[in-house]
Amino acid sequence: MSYQINLGQWNSIFAVPSALVDKHLKLASEAQIKVILYLLRRSGEEITDESLSKALAISAEEVRNAVDFWCERGLITYQGIQLTPAAVEESSHEPASTPPIPETKPAEKHTSISRAVKPDPAYVAQVLQQDNNLVAVLDEAQTVLGKPLSPGDTASLVMLYSTFGLPCEVLALLINYIASTSNPSIRAIEKLGIEWSDNGIVTVADAESDIERKTQSREAWGRVSKLLGIRNIGKPTKSQQEHAYCWTVTWNFNDEMIVEAYERCVNTKGEYNIKYINAILKRWYEKRIFSLDELKKSESADKKSSKTKPSAKGSVFSAENASFNLSEYEKQSLFDD
Repeated sequence: MSYQINLGQWNSIFAVPSALVDKHLKLASEAQIKVILYLLRRSGEEITDESLSKALAISAEEVRNAVDFWCERGLITYQGIQLTPAAVEESSHEPASTPPIPETKPAEKHTSISRAVKPDPAYVAQVLQQDNNLVAVLDEAQTVLGKPLSPGDTASLVMLYSTFGLPCEVLALLINYIASTSNPSIRAIEKLGIEWSDNGIVTVADAESDIERKTQSREAWGRVSKLLGIRNIGKPTKSQQEHAYCWTVTWNFNDEMIVEAYERCVNTKGEYNIKYINAILKRWYEKRIFSLDELKKSESADKKSSKTKPSAKGSVFSAENASFNLSEYEKQSLFDD
């Protein structure tokens, strides 16, 4: 006689750490529990914020906050950009990964990574106890972002201060700038903060200069896109904003000249091409042509000159139309698309 237990759905199971239930279940939100269970069930698979968000019907920000929550509690950890089970800590009253308290001077320049490793809760609490200015910055962040900071949010801001060397006054500028944009988030603050650290922007003057440049670039693209009837799906690219800034601020072209360059691009290429438009405007800038009247006079003079002076083979200029070879010239564009 043989016996068999029919476990039904229990035939397919996966392990859940005891600490999840014993220590953290009462603290975890619904989204955080969903994320950790999904990660445990799909262990060994490559999972992105987007796939988690879609599978669990929660936002990508909720996914990232949930991952931060479990990292802070030691159930998972970052190895580069991968999530792995956290190592068992040795018996000690101090967390094994606790870094030293930062000095007031900026930290050394770091290499940008897709996700930086955040400090653990014990270290965060230790830093906040020693710096009332940083506590004030976190209070301001809650006010300008219009929401309480999660433990992961707090760890991100402390990381920018201690690991990436952004002083409190620079961190406050960063937070207020991101809060003024169309899509404010802690992730956006973290991304720009690491960029600032990598580029050596750790003073108020440098931060204000970068914010002014970014604000002008954003406003410049708003002006250009409206002028040309271009509607972006999502936010504008860095290339679009940099080109628009160059045309309107650096080269100081008026609306008429930008529209003229756009129309010549479409007439020649049959489509909108930002590099081609840039090549046209760059040529006009080099010739100090800033109005339609000046352009007409210049082209009229070029036509008269072309009747008496043949062009060299391969030259940028064309004797036939007293213009220039934009297909060659646009390769000299200032920016990559």
